[in-house]
Amino acid sequence: MSSEEILHYDHSGNGNHLYRKDVSLPDTVDRTEFNKEWWERFRQDEVDEILRLTSLKNSDYTGGDTQDNPFENFDGSTDFGIEPLVGVALRMQDKFQRLKAFSRDGKLSLDEKGDTTRDIFRDLIGYSLIAIGMLERDNK
Repeated sequence: MSSEEILHYDHSGNGNHLYRKDVSLPDTVDRTEFNKEWWERFRQDEVDEILRLTSLKNSDYTGGDTQDNPFENFDGSTDFGIEPLVGVALRMQDKFQRLKAFSRDGKLSLDEKGDTTRDIFRDLIGYSLIAIGMLERDNK
């Protein structure tokens, strides 16, 4: 194992601060295969998957294929006195809380298909797209 130094955020309650922490990286990974060509393929595949997932989720969360408003679920937050964009930000905060747990514990309590660390990052991208779309709509 090779060791690299990273910045780590201390949440111990003894005053939050950054400190350097040695982390071990597996030597078994052939880092030469993770080149720019791989990166281009990886990004395209991830974007395609995120677009597929967000389309399916959007249909479910907004009332099905017959509904035309892609922001219906967040627009509905006004019924509770919450601006739609704030509703998106709250959902993103939920995802960040899970990432904090992962960062602290090195694992998630629930880490199954559809609820993995990778899925959290994909969801954040999806929520970012929703927020950007809402900003575009609201600025017209």
